Amino acid sequence: MPQTINETLPIAPVDVMALAHEAGRLVVGMQERGLGEIRTKSTDVDLVTEADTECERFLAEGLAALLPGADFWGEESNRSPDSEYYWLVDPIDGTVNYATSVPFYSISIALNREDETLFGLVLKLPSGELFWAERGQGAHRIRPDGREDRLQVNHVDRLGDAMLTTGFPYHRTQHADNNAAEFTQMLTQARSVRCLGSAAIELALVAAGATTAHWEGWLKPWDVAAGKLLIEEAGGVLTTYSGEPYTFGKVSCIASNGQSQLHSALVKNLRSARETLAERLFEE
Repeated sequence: MPQTINETLPIAPVDVMALAHEAGRLVVGMQERGLGEIRTKSTDVDLVTEADTECERFLAEGLAALLPGADFWGEESNRSPDSEYYWLVDPIDGTVNYATSVPFYSISIALNREDETLFGLVLKLPSGELFWAERGQGAHRIRPDGREDRLQVNHVDRLGDAMLTTGFPYHRTQHADNNAAEFTQMLTQARSVRCLGSAAIELALVAAGATTAHWEGWLKPWDVAAGKLLIEEAGGVLTTYSGEPYTFGKVSCIASNGQSQLHSALVKNLRSARETLAERLFEE
């Protein structure tokens, strides 16, 4: 694990990892002691807990100390950055899981220089398994017992052999363009489809080769930044549903192992499913 700052990365990864673990202990501890008020945001299924805001505050302060002058773009505060360097942070990805004591949620942290992600990590909680990547240096996993291994996407090239994951938008009760058509289509084509509740972890699992691909619409930059770097450094690719390269701000995302036959099948099936919708919220 790199211990020192290099010419292209203005922070030491180990320092960010240590801060993430501190934040992890904070949110796990708050859950164990009992959460107070659980509020809703955009819809009745979009939850936020006191731990989301407390973890974001803790990380904002800690990351500012590690890299003074870098802006902070977190899910709860949602202030777009103006500086060259900025952090993209989801303090608890999988808040519904967290709020209902399902043990599958994460903290996601990424450092960008303008549009390029230089470093990213996903801390899976409550287990403490940590996925991290540095631009040009590969993707890695540190297990709870301290063992570290390098990540590599799998080589599945047939949709029928693929394990897929996905997620559903917060507006799913309000509009038919809610991933239900895509899910139904993929359910009949892939070996298996799972909805695990944390996009950051689901992207990390693609990088680790445990799953073959993840597709989802309406993800935010803080949902994707760390996972995108993990997948790219592990040999995978991310595109939109139309097959164009995925960039922050795009509505749709397919993250896969990069096998051309497999990725083309994902694009074909998702586009086919969307053609059945009477009204679509986006076209790509």
